[in-house]
Amino acid sequence: MDTAPARSYCGIPLRYTIIFILSLVVSLLTVYCLENGIQIVFTHMFYVPIILAAYWFQRAGILYAVGMGLLYLSLVEVISGYNPNNVIAAIGRFVVFVIIAAVVAVLSMRLSTQQEEVGRSEEKFRTIWEQVQAGIILVDAETHEIISANPEAELLIGYPEEEMKGRTCHQFVCPAEKGKCPVCDLNQKIDRSERVILNRNREEIPVLKTVTETTLDGKRVLIENFIAVTRH
Repeated sequence: MDTAPARSYCGIPLRYTIIFILSLVVSLLTVYCLENGIQIVFTHMFYVPIILAAYWFQRAGILYAVGMGLLYLSLVEVISGYNPNNVIAAIGRFVVFVIIAAVVAVLSMRLSTQQEEVGRSEEKFRTIWEQVQAGIILVDAETHEIISANPEAELLIGYPEEEMKGRTCHQFVCPAEKGKCPVCDLNQKIDRSERVILNRNREEIPVLKTVTETTLDGKRVLIENFIAVTRH
């Protein structure tokens, strides 16, 4: 479960570069349009850097929108001259710039919070998965292929997880034959039952085993957990 941060070349430096280039393009386009008497349509280009800045930089993106709005107001007054109608229209667009940036920034902050919560949940799960003193194997209930195995299962069985993934559990870690799965085919309930699993050397290891069924990503999955026991 990879939760590593994004690499620097696709992170903050690149975002600043994109915002700078878009800001420059929009500013030059604004000057050109105003000098040619164009007052509408081109202003929609401001939304692109404003929305990106608000999404990427959140509160700072709102300040950016204010700055772009003030720049637009200044250019309108300097290039077009004072015209009450143009100024009022420009002020209205300035307000819209800030409102759009604020809405996008709020949504971005909520999304960031949700992503952080998911990341913390994944970290907690990964810690439990790796540290629990019981072997756990996830098995596709339809194909009986092993989906995942935790470190304790690797230790008991003798195979690394990568070698177990995609292998059918029948006659691999479970001595049952194909078509005679105790859970799926024979409808047996396995709850802290004494069973055996096979290790890499094909030796039977006595365990206390529990199997529960759940649904992950729309697939029926068997969660098999087991603890080795010593027979006297």
